[in-house]
Amino acid sequence: MKKSKYTNKKRSLQRHTRKVYPRRNKLFGNLIEKKEGWVVIHIYGEPYQRGFAHGVLLKDDMEKIVASFPFVVENTLKITFEKYLNICNETVKPIIMNDYPELYEEIRGISEGFISSGLAVNVDYLIGWNSLLSMYSYFRNNKMYKCSAFIATGDATSDGKIVMAHNTHADFIIGQLQNVIIYVTPSSGMSFVMQSAPGYIASGTDWFLCSSGIIGCETTISNINYKPEFGAPYFCRIREAMQYGKTLDEYVEIMLKNNAGDYACSWQFGDINTNEIMLFEIGLKKNAIQRTFNGVYYGMNSAIDFKLRSIETNDKDLYNLEKSSGSRNFRLNQLLNEVYYGKINTNTSKKILSDHYDPFLHKETMNSRTICKHSELDIGKFTGKPYYPFGCTDGKVVDANMAKKLSFECRFGSCCGREFNANSHIKKHPQYKKWKGILQNLPKKKWITIAK
Repeated sequence: MKKSKYTNKKRSLQRHTRKVYPRRNKLFGNLIEKKEGWVVIHIYGEPYQRGFAHGVLLKDDMEKIVASFPFVVENTLKITFEKYLNICNETVKPIIMNDYPELYEEIRGISEGFISSGLAVNVDYLIGWNSLLSMYSYFRNNKMYKCSAFIATGDATSDGKIVMAHNTHADFIIGQLQNVIIYVTPSSGMSFVMQSAPGYIASGTDWFLCSSGIIGCETTISNINYKPEFGAPYFCRIREAMQYGKTLDEYVEIMLKNNAGDYACSWQFGDINTNEIMLFEIGLKKNAIQRTFNGVYYGMNSAIDFKLRSIETNDKDLYNLEKSSGSRNFRLNQLLNEVYYGKINTNTSKKILSDHYDPFLHKETMNSRTICKHSELDIGKFTGKPYYPFGCTDGKVVDANMAKKLSFECRFGSCCGREFNANSHIKKHPQYKKWKGILQNLPKKKWITIAK
């Protein structure tokens, strides 16, 4: 990997590093496999133990983040990396230390696992990394349309049981870092598996399956018109729900307690024990819940609930086919409630996640309006960012039978298998030349089954 000016900011990093003499004990984790772009690990035990194992096992993968994270902050949030870390540690760190001591101890373990392996990443750095999605909202830079997802049950699916699917929409720098699958067996609470990134204590892409029988994913609610109020950061609340929430009601309670409004989302949850699904949309002061044993819920970055959308966002795109969320709203409704209703399973879900039909142009194409998003090929008429390296960076599908085993199918890279060459893209579109050395290729990968 080519180095950039952000790869080794020694002076900055020294402020967030300390020498550690690790505990000489058993490593509470193991690498399961590396396959088709994914890295799968299992960590277990007490918070520090599982955190330390996380750091040791993912040290090489974390090096990519150290090379990329400062660039992402400075390019996206338009502030210095040092200022960003200071803000995170002034606003978020005290909350984690005081209200989530178990998670803080896990972060401490992750840091010391990295440092013991020779990578200088301390707790302050990791809090800044975990807070990135919260800070997008904090700086009111949340206009990106991130992710398409759905969950179905009852008459909507081929076997009457729950099916869930999600693809991540991200810039290709962040997207390439979200290739880690972590199985967590904590000393207290429930086991779970999540798609994640090195150094994260929650998912980040928000895809998870729990031994409680609860499964979940989400899509961002874009264009919020408020500033978050910390509050408990979203990644702490969803992690607590994954580990300790036993029912959909408990998920609601945990997610609303001290809600910071820092990452407004349309959460899609399912309980494979009861076959019930839920659409849970959370802003700051407003939230909305729909629940059913028979039907489909989906997300595409506009709030479905009229009050939440009207009061807490500036979003006018839900029914606008020229815009990404409006186009995907139309197409997801068409595919889920007409074309595939009663036939939804993991195979048809892959087809939906890979869909390239543009309702505005009335044709198959690859652009920013399709479910399998391709902003890198879009002229940018409606986004203002021509050929922006952003789009679908993975896909995941699961049914109830797989979820019982904490297993699912996934594909790294776009759901359709698009190949992306970073150097060629930058050569064609030199407005992204500062991304050189940070932006990496996304080769074509296969769908695979993840299992412990």
